[in-house]
Amino acid sequence: MNFKKEFPNLDQFFAGYFPDADFDNLTDEEVVENYIADCNSSEVSKKTLDKVREELPLLIDNIESYWQIVGDEANRYFENSHDALEWLMMIKKELNN
Repeated sequence: MNFKKEFPNLDQFFAGYFPDADFDNLTDEEVVENYIADCNSSEVSKKTLDKVREELPLLIDNIESYWQIVGDEANRYFENSHDALEWLMMIKKELNN
């Protein structure tokens, strides 16, 4: 299993938006809000946002295999897969608001 291959859009989202959030003093909810705003700037980006929304449930279903990688990509520490799942559920909620 290869996270970047299985979830290319989530990989870009996590790696591109979350690692510097602490330096910018942003909450994870604010990071998602900024991502959505950026994606709504063009039709191509809107399609990417749709793909992220499609990939997320698949990742959630396979969290046992990927929880550590998700933490690494998003620069977040998860104690276990349950912590990662809770975080992903919050991301899903924010993406679908």
